[in-house]
Amino acid sequence: MTVACKIESQDQTRWRVVFAAVGLGVIGAMHIGKVPPAMPAIREDLGLGLVGGGFVVSLFNLLGMVLGLLIGSMTDRLGTQRATMLGLLFLVAGGVLGALASDLSLLLISRALEGVGYIAVVVTMPGIVAGAAGEQSRSFAMGLWSAFMPLGFALGVLGTSVIIPVGGWPIAWLGLAGMTSLGFYVVIRVLPKDAKTPLENSMAQLRMIVARPRLWGLSGAFAAYAFQWVTFMVWLPTYLIEELAFTLGAASLATVGVVVINVPGNLLGGVLLNRGVGPAWIVAGSAISMSLAAAALFLGCVGSPWLVLLCCFAFSFSGGVVPAVLFTGVTYNVDRPGLAGKANGMLMQGSAIGQFIGPPLVGAAVAAAGGQWSGAVAPLGIAAVITTLLCTVAANRPRN
Repeated sequence: MTVACKIESQDQTRWRVVFAAVGLGVIGAMHIGKVPPAMPAIREDLGLGLVGGGFVVSLFNLLGMVLGLLIGSMTDRLGTQRATMLGLLFLVAGGVLGALASDLSLLLISRALEGVGYIAVVVTMPGIVAGAAGEQSRSFAMGLWSAFMPLGFALGVLGTSVIIPVGGWPIAWLGLAGMTSLGFYVVIRVLPKDAKTPLENSMAQLRMIVARPRLWGLSGAFAAYAFQWVTFMVWLPTYLIEELAFTLGAASLATVGVVVINVPGNLLGGVLLNRGVGPAWIVAGSAISMSLAAAALFLGCVGSPWLVLLCCFAFSFSGGVVPAVLFTGVTYNVDRPGLAGKANGMLMQGSAIGQFIGPPLVGAAVAAAGGQWSGAVAPLGIAAVITTLLCTVAANRPRN
């Protein structure tokens, strides 16, 4: 009893708050995952070409690249409840407007609203998770938080894929908007209230954040990681169809499975950090595993479809530990109220940059190699090295 009481006193983690925050992040990420399976229907209904469809997909990343730190600053000023409510409002409004869109311009406006709402939610939630977690459980809680993107993306893909054949993509948009509106209840009932940061301190806090080299290192590491993981997922269906003659449905289902296997990797990252394993060792192991899996796949070292899928699962699972390290690293560098949103906004910007430049750059490398997928190995390997080096210097707990 004495030991149990001691553990309880040392680790007062409010798991209800942690799971609520992760759930809100998952809902936000579903607004990204809903688009890929709906794209053929959207292009047909609105008469869009590949370029127009590409803008619908990439607008989230453009907003993240430009507005991540700015929106993070605004969320710190508003407080967690207000910022999250506003983010959810933008997501709902964007979803409803998108369902009513009759042309590309209206659809892009709706995606812009959703993008701002998504950023507001996902730069606010990590601070809530870190604040709700006790010292003993914080690394695991941040690992749990880092699973929001693959889990939400996969649920968005699956949900939209089920609804579109029955009711069309506008119904899928309205359904997710309705689901998102349930988040208001969660915010009011579960999330902690937070006092608004004084307006006069905002610029000083912003200067404080941008003057921290470790945060720039973490942002750069997230850019390099997103470059690898997102690029791999973007081109995986194409690879499976072209090289292994998968049908579109089989390739899409396989890709969803590969995305989902990233989630236990996220949790493993939190567990390893909780057990005292150094961030540099975790990321180095991940980088080696991801590089070997990608090389075996794209250099043609495996021919069996089952071995190909095994390499894909190994790539995604081993990569899952990296976001846990990065989000935990941010908590080491945020030492006062009012900085969490800004710091996570920097992380968001890094992730968006990697997602934005990765697919076209690797696509260009494959084209330069005469259409051979071996051209993807070098850029992915370089990104793995950059991720490891930056995490080595930036992800450890600072020494006082």
